[in-house]
This record gives sequence, C-alpha cells and structure tokens, in this order.
Amino acid sequence: MREARQAVEYAARALGFSALGVARADAPQGNALKYWINRGCHAGMDWLERHLPARLNPQLVLPGARSVIILTYEYPRSDARQQKGIIARYAQGEDYHKLLSPKLADLDETLSFYGGKQVCFSDSGPISERFFAAQAGLGWIGRNGLLVRLRGGSFCFLSSILTTLDLPVDSPIPNHCGKCRRCEESCPTGALHEGSCDARLCLSYWTIEARNEQDKLPPKVREALGERMFGCDTCQEVCPWNRLPPARKVDPHLLMPVRLARMPLEELEHLEGEPWQHFFAGSSVRRAGEKLLHRTLQRLHSSSEATPSLELNKRDLR
Repeated sequence: MREARQAVEYAARALGFSALGVARADAPQGNALKYWINRGCHAGMDWLERHLPARLNPQLVLPGARSVIILTYEYPRSDARQQKGIIARYAQGEDYHKLLSPKLADLDETLSFYGGKQVCFSDSGPISERFFAAQAGLGWIGRNGLLVRLRGGSFCFLSSILTTLDLPVDSPIPNHCGKCRRCEESCPTGALHEGSCDARLCLSYWTIEARNEQDKLPPKVREALGERMFGCDTCQEVCPWNRLPPARKVDPHLLMPVRLARMPLEELEHLEGEPWQHFFAGSSVRRAGEKLLHRTLQRLHSSSEATPSLELNKRDLR
C-alpha cells in the first residue's frame, strides 16, 4: 500500500495540507481520556462521554479500519481584530469544517481508487485526532493538551481519515516541552496541568460551548475573561514552538474579513436575529450561538478595564 500512501500524500499537498502522518487504527490509547471524563473535566460537553467507546475503538466508527491518516492545515497566528473583543485565531475566517470537508472528500476518492473504504472528519467525529497525530509522528501532546510540532507549533487544524487500507505507518517523536511550563503558568484560570485541560475552568469552553450554563459561570472565569469574546489562545501565544515560521502559508479563506476586524463591540452587541445570522454566515463564531455570544459581549462592554490576570498575560508575551 505504499503506492496508495504516496498518492494521498501528493493529493494532500496539492489541496493545501501542510503535513500528513499515518498511525495504526488499533494503537492502544490507554485510560487517560476515560479518567479525564470520569473527573468531570469535560464539563457540559456530554457528547464526549457518549462517544467515548467509539473514540477508544475506531472499529466502532469504521468496521475493518486498519489505518488512521492525520493531516494538518495551518491557520493564522495573529489577532486581526482592530477593535475590542478577541477572537481565537482558528475562528477568525471561514468555518474550517466547510473549508476542509470537500478537500477530505477528494482524498477519500483517491484512497477509494486503491480499494479503501474511508470515513473522514475534521474535528467533527469520535476520533482522538491529537492522540493519533502524535502516534503518526506529526508532533507531541504539549502541556496545554494540544499537538505541538517541531515546525509550525500548534497553530493548525487536524483532520482525520479512517481507512481500511493497511498503509505504511510513521513513528512517534519525543516530547520536546522539556521543563517549560509557560502554558500552564500563563493560563488565566489555571485550567492546564500536564497535558490536560479542565474545561470547567477553560475560557474557550465558557465562551464557545457553555450555551446552557451561563448562570453557573465561576467567579474565577468571569474575572479572567478580559477582552475575550470567542475562545482563548494564551497557552499558544506563550509557547516557544509557535515562534518558529509556519509550515505552510495560511489559506486566505481563514483570514479575518475586514467587516469583522473593524466592527466595534457596541455594533456587534446589537446584531440580532437575521442580521446576526447573515453577519456570521460561514463563520466558526456561529458555534457559540447568538445568545451566548451576546452575553459575552455584554460582559466585555460593561468591563471598563482589564483584569489583573489579563495584565499578567500581556507582560508574559513581551
């Protein structure tokens, strides 16, 4: 199946993916994910618990799966907002699910030519993508829980292809975090510990996923929100590996449109209903939903000055 792997690698490069690695579908994942869920660190993301058996056993997703292909796709490293209100880098442009899905469909077709059956995901299915990315030698799991690469750091999307083809696999590489703990020390709420993120304290969770839990917003999270309106990139901003050049030029579709970069917080706050839907059409920001985003914007609008936690993070970035 070496020919099949070479073909999909060539196609992936042509489609704009920055790297590709292959791992065995039956690679043992251990009990870390199960332990994380049992501790309640997934907060209100109940689908992680429901899909746990499938995440730990790719055969439940694709019977006969033998290989897992993991691909990386670069996204912006700088905040393009020119007004108050920080948006996580990955969500500044077009929704990556819609951008990457047709590309994965093309790769599926390439593999089908060699007799493979595939299931493709881009952060949208019950696949432990970071685990398999590390198994495939694309990088290692950093102390912030993200895949960190020797070239390109952590600013990338991960896509996965489960296939019945028995492709040549790659070997894991050593963890290069060393004694560095900048991500843990800079996390505004202390949500990070040894490669694990407690979503109950994570600002990304509370500004994106917690659509039905706003009355439970912990005081520690409320105080650390700062100017964040969607997500948090602090652990990536302080990572030394993200100072190196990206592995590939960023797709223009993932750059922030001018209208979002320049719109003041007050105007964003007053978008409702159909205008809100139209403004954020095709954007990953829609993930938060209108109600949660409005609540976050109202907090930012009422905040007259940065919190001590935010000031600490700014100093760390100098």
